[in-house]
Amino acid sequence: MLPEIYLCASMVNEASFDERLAAASAAGYHGIGLRPAHVKDDRAAGRTDADLRARLDEHGLEVIEVGFAAGWWADGEQGARAVAHERALYELAEAVGARHVLFITGAVDLPPKQALELLAERFAAVCDRAAGHGLKVALECLPWTGVPDLGLGWDLVRQAGRGNGGIVLDTWHLRRGGTTDDMLRAIPPERILTIQISDGRHEVVGGHLDDTFQRRELPGEGEFDLAGLMRLVESLGVTAPVGVEVLSERMRALPVPERARLGLEATRAVLAAARATH
Repeated sequence: MLPEIYLCASMVNEASFDERLAAASAAGYHGIGLRPAHVKDDRAAGRTDADLRARLDEHGLEVIEVGFAAGWWADGEQGARAVAHERALYELAEAVGARHVLFITGAVDLPPKQALELLAERFAAVCDRAAGHGLKVALECLPWTGVPDLGLGWDLVRQAGRGNGGIVLDTWHLRRGGTTDDMLRAIPPERILTIQISDGRHEVVGGHLDDTFQRRELPGEGEFDLAGLMRLVESLGVTAPVGVEVLSERMRALPVPERARLGLEATRAVLAAARATH
């Protein structure tokens, strides 16, 4: 049986709530990712929490993930803005239901050991706040930050010591951030909360940020061995849902329903290939 597959929020970022529900449902996804901005117009039109949940039910979809949040490591004005945004994520999760909230890594201007200790302390506080809303916290490691790989990411989550804290396995960032298979093996399978899938080229073009948002490819169309990676993940006992997150100029030029359909078809093909080579 293939894992649950959901349509990541950023895959169709400009789509309205209804547009993303229709596209995800028509393609055959289990669920979606969502951001507060994606229900802003619905709120302005007077839709209630019950209205939003009813629309999800009509389409047979679940909200898997809300996010993302940054700046949780910061002090001062940046930290205050981050806390306000975090509250908005919790409000969204309570309105529509969600399994986890997505937090991305950042950097602090401290020596590495002290930086990791501070980040772990602040991540623990995030986990405590999220636990009050019945949510897990999935940490996504970004190659251009102070926590670029899953080795450091798991060290951070482990030091935080909170049972609802876990890791995002993003295939793009994993291949670009230097994560090794041994780093992945060191993470308890139940602490990998979600897998985000996209393909790409090994060579970075135009810098990490530009490449990340402009040149991802559909699963199976790039140079990453996604079938091999997913085979390893399954062998480790990971049962996390898989989010489709292909960000590129090419994909954004396509209608929302076509993006959703192509992403799901390509992802299913990769997962089937991983199973076929067992």
